[in-house]
Amino acid sequence: MSGFNLRSIEQATSAEVAIKQPDGTPTGVVIEIAGPEHPERKRIKWALERKALSRYQKTGKVEMPDPEEAEASKHENLATYTLGWKGYSVDGVDVPFSKSAALDLYRDPKMAWLVDQLEAALGDKELLIKRSATT
Repeated sequence: MSGFNLRSIEQATSAEVAIKQPDGTPTGVVIEIAGPEHPERKRIKWALERKALSRYQKTGKVEMPDPEEAEASKHENLATYTLGWKGYSVDGVDVPFSKSAALDLYRDPKMAWLVDQLEAALGDKELLIKRSATT
């Protein structure tokens, strides 16, 4: 009996997300996001954990972050987790990717549907798993 090669399954450092309209229709836009093992995503996670720990050490209480601050951080972090995009244009002109352009897009209240879609993708473990052909 042969065993299973666990190394045939790997955590990806990034994944491409095919963006869909709220009704599920494909848009043709693909956004690349950082996976949980990506250095930038780890850096942000650790910074948030250190901040929470520091607050706890000072007060002995678990404190909830200010909702407005949390919303701003959510958009900033999502812009940092965004590594690039393809197929995104405005009025027929391709929008070049930059963290600043991503932040502008995510801060627009009308784009909450996109933010929700990307946040769901960030938590989609299957999206960020790579399997080799040989097991």
